[in-house]
Amino acid sequence: MKNNLIRTTLLAAAGLLLLPPQRTAAQGSEELLMFSRQNFGISSARSAGMGGAFTSLGADAATMSINPAGMAMYGRGEVSISPGLRITAHRADYSGMGGNVSNNLGNTRANVGSFSMVYAGDNFAVGFGMNRLGDYNSRSRAIGYGEQFSIGDMFVEQLYGASPASLSAPSGDIYQAFFNYPPAMWGAIMGYQTALLDPVVGSNPQTYTMSNMIQQGTLLYPEWYRRTTGANNEYTLSAGYNVQDVLYVGATLGIQDIYYNRYDTYSEVTSANNVGLHSLYYGQNLRMNGTGVNVKVGATVRPLPWLRIGVAYHSPTWMNMGEEYDANMTTYYTHALNGYTYGYSDTPILRNEYNMRSPSRLLAGISATIGSFGIVSVDYERTWYQYMKYTSDGYADVNAYIRDTYTPTDVIRAGVEFQPIRSLFLRAGYGYSTSPYQGADFRKYGEYQQWSGGIGYRNRLVSIDLAYVYGTTKQMPFKPYDYTADDGYRVTTDGTVYTTDKNHNVILSVAFRL
Repeated sequence: MKNNLIRTTLLAAAGLLLLPPQRTAAQGSEELLMFSRQNFGISSARSAGMGGAFTSLGADAATMSINPAGMAMYGRGEVSISPGLRITAHRADYSGMGGNVSNNLGNTRANVGSFSMVYAGDNFAVGFGMNRLGDYNSRSRAIGYGEQFSIGDMFVEQLYGASPASLSAPSGDIYQAFFNYPPAMWGAIMGYQTALLDPVVGSNPQTYTMSNMIQQGTLLYPEWYRRTTGANNEYTLSAGYNVQDVLYVGATLGIQDIYYNRYDTYSEVTSANNVGLHSLYYGQNLRMNGTGVNVKVGATVRPLPWLRIGVAYHSPTWMNMGEEYDANMTTYYTHALNGYTYGYSDTPILRNEYNMRSPSRLLAGISATIGSFGIVSVDYERTWYQYMKYTSDGYADVNAYIRDTYTPTDVIRAGVEFQPIRSLFLRAGYGYSTSPYQGADFRKYGEYQQWSGGIGYRNRLVSIDLAYVYGTTKQMPFKPYDYTADDGYRVTTDGTVYTTDKNHNVILSVAFRL
């Protein structure tokens, strides 16, 4: 048996289908990156309408997760809630032997972007709230035409040296084979159990073939589909203190509730002239949930009545994550094999638990009040993604990959609020983040831009705000499968998937002052 049956060379992508929670470097780092990237422009409607540029502003639910010094700017107690609607549109371009094929899928989901309860005294305020820092609800599909490689070719390489007896499913314990080998081989085991692969009789070491199922010259039509759900909701305990309306200081204890579910399907359909395999369907389910803890501190100074300057520091978030993984495979035949027209196999549930740490971030902001007409605010944020880390034992390769792959990001957010008439406010905002990836070839992936606008009404007792936020980003491209053996032989799809995400958020905030 080759000494690294589980070694898989991956492109730096979150999207590779084949490996379950036994982490490869690229896969594990991309999930940590997803949980570490935070969007401060999708929580409350007022902050969202101004692009999330709230480091030097306050008296809003979003300040608990941005700069807690803004808590000290509350003049009265307040209760607020911000329901919203998120519409995602994902375009996936499959570039392969059959040319470039585009596919678009959308997803619509209601949510609560934030809520808060604040008690305000003469020069201090304390509060409890929640802000949504990440939304993981989406659907994506990529379709290829005329490919020459099958995922079964990769399975053949993975099973090199494995005995057929160790891969079978005895009636007394149908999952025994999956406990004989690492989880990265489970797809290949299911390929054998569903008759996609046959052992080569007399071979030593044992080898496998799929020539009985896919003939030379057969073209394949692959399809990749992904559906995800989940969010990162941060619950906050915050306090702020006001020193003579000149200096504002504050602190927040943040407790993050993270959950993420991913359902992947990879399928192949053979061309009409093939005898043996008609189609295969490989489904994988990943369920992740966990809790994170962090601390935020901040200060804002008002050297002039119309000018505010704020700074905030966010500690790393220390996360404890648990996850479950299972998979299944169905193959359909062009004619009956041993009386069956299809084969089916599934895996046991693999459970895993580990600890990881997000990077710290530093924020600075400046805002100016223009008479009674409005506010202009600009923020800068820097986050050190190369310092993300899995803190559990056994992840040294992932941590080394993180240091070599990621780089700090620079984020600019800007917003304006204009008051044309008494009690009515109009808002606009913009945000831009550089890519977290090193290397000039990858800098265009992971960049994020968002544009926003909003309107609000405010009187002594109540405020109602509405915001719309549009954001777009290009994800790192990936191949649905990609395997390199010890001898350097590589099996990979001919095609590469390029995805572009476009997100639309509508947020309504209602606040009642006490």
